[in-house]
Amino acid sequence: MSRLLADRVTLAYGRGPAVVESLSVSVPDGVVTSIIGPNGCGKSTLLRALARLIAPASGTVILDGEAIHRLPTKEVARRLGLLPQHPSAPDVIAVEDLVRRGRYPHRSLLQPMSAQDHAAVERALELAGVAHLRERAVDELSGGQRQRVWIAMALAQETPILLLDEPTTYLDLAHQQEILRLIRRLARQEGRTVVAVLHDVNAAAWVSDHVIAMRDGTIVAQGPPGEVLQPRTLQQVYGVECDVVECASSGIPWCVARGRSLWRMLELAAETGENGGERGDGSLPEDGPAGRRSRPGAPRDALQARGLSAGYDGRTVLRDVSAAFPAGKVSAIVGPNACGKSTLLRALAGLLPAEGEVWLNGRPLHAFRPRALARELGILAQEAPVPPGMLVEDLVACGRYPHQRWYRQWTPEDQRAVERALEVTGTAELRWRPVEALSGGQRQRVRLAMALAQSTPVLLLDEPTTFLDLAHQIEVLELVRELNETEGKTVVMVLHDLCQASFYADHLVVMKEGRVVAEGPPGSVMTEEMVREVFGMRCSVFPDPLTGTPLVVPQGGDAASPAPAGAAPAAQAETIHGETARASRPPVLRG
Repeated sequence: MSRLLADRVTLAYGRGPAVVESLSVSVPDGVVTSIIGPNGCGKSTLLRALARLIAPASGTVILDGEAIHRLPTKEVARRLGLLPQHPSAPDVIAVEDLVRRGRYPHRSLLQPMSAQDHAAVERALELAGVAHLRERAVDELSGGQRQRVWIAMALAQETPILLLDEPTTYLDLAHQQEILRLIRRLARQEGRTVVAVLHDVNAAAWVSDHVIAMRDGTIVAQGPPGEVLQPRTLQQVYGVECDVVECASSGIPWCVARGRSLWRMLELAAETGENGGERGDGSLPEDGPAGRRSRPGAPRDALQARGLSAGYDGRTVLRDVSAAFPAGKVSAIVGPNACGKSTLLRALAGLLPAEGEVWLNGRPLHAFRPRALARELGILAQEAPVPPGMLVEDLVACGRYPHQRWYRQWTPEDQRAVERALEVTGTAELRWRPVEALSGGQRQRVRLAMALAQSTPVLLLDEPTTFLDLAHQIEVLELVRELNETEGKTVVMVLHDLCQASFYADHLVVMKEGRVVAEGPPGSVMTEEMVREVFGMRCSVFPDPLTGTPLVVPQGGDAASPAPAGAAPAAQAETIHGETARASRPPVLRG
């Protein structure tokens, strides 16, 4: 019998409808179990019930043979640790002080920290890779750094069962892999039971021994990753066509989601006689796949940074950054956590004091009045507080503020812009809901709707796919491409997913330690050497057989060192399965 299981539980919030109904699940002991599924399917609700944060309307959660709600709180906290999706820390608390809070279940009231407590905190800081941040205030850290600090606090709790809700949120590729390796180590070397809610299907494939796929509050499939992560199951769960690449170097299934723009690209490739954008030798054309060529007559750059330096509280983050973002194109900024991606985006928007210059459509940024600038350039920031009780439609309507005048308030044009933003982001049905009552994915789409309602020719997006499931990630990125292709919008976005950045962007800017180290078309920038140098890890980079854009797949093993001199290139992948692959051309991936 498993240590942790749910027996016919029905879960709801207050008097609302059931989110999960009569669901039974047994968590395998001593292995990693991932729960995947679309936003709102009940993943986090189930995890909260397993953690005793939600009392089932019916049914029982059982821990070590006893109903979990009958156990004392402190006893549950000694056996079971939780990383919630949206943790909050007191103002100006230091990293080490926050991690120490993980030791509370092991201490009596007013009892000082013991040697065992100190050792547990040190080990947690080291395992999460945040020991060097111990004296920093948590609210000064980047999103990825904060996430690792919260993971450290959960590790300091030293429980045999660990529940993690979106542990890789905000993390770059290298730190995602660090956390996933840590999760595997906790299970395989220390025998801990780990349950993780993951939006990233490929992360689930990489880390899991057991996968539970949910939709609409029910379990659609469960079992080993190779059995669950199949194209038809993924289509059933997410409603998105997917191909699954079999990676010969790791044996791990790798999901490649396919959006509407793939079909447009293949149609254009057929018309022009191009092979999906890929050259005959399997290499990538430098100017991207077919159908994404420069518009004649367009200005070369919409945004330029010239010698830009900026930071926070006397700490320099950007160091003499110069970069250009082509007009009428989609650009993606990629790089490790805390390398300055979000800082660069804020500086480009004029939200941060900076040395150097920013030029917008041939004019220096400082020449624009604030309201005039807001009509030319919109930004979706990584985090922005929302007043309590604010409704979704009211927040989206805030995007129209730059278009208001004291003599001309709300107009039919404003209402049309709001309605369109709600519609294209799939948030129209949420319009009367308080923003604070939404899930992380729903909140992210509402904030994107506000940015779209601003109706600016230049749009800056800081991690627009954060908290979104696979289907909504693709929907948002497809929307970005459609806005670019139909309205000519210039889009600059920060992305952590290198495969998505390579497919949806025309232009990449790669950052490391506050500097731009590479920029250009994905086919020329996204190489194995670049990923190793910038992210400190080994990946296989090979052309997608349908689009020619780079696929970036982490290699197995823990070392980030380069391959031995003279070694043959790593095997990339051998076959690709799925309806999209069968509908296009022979399914062979070359490495």
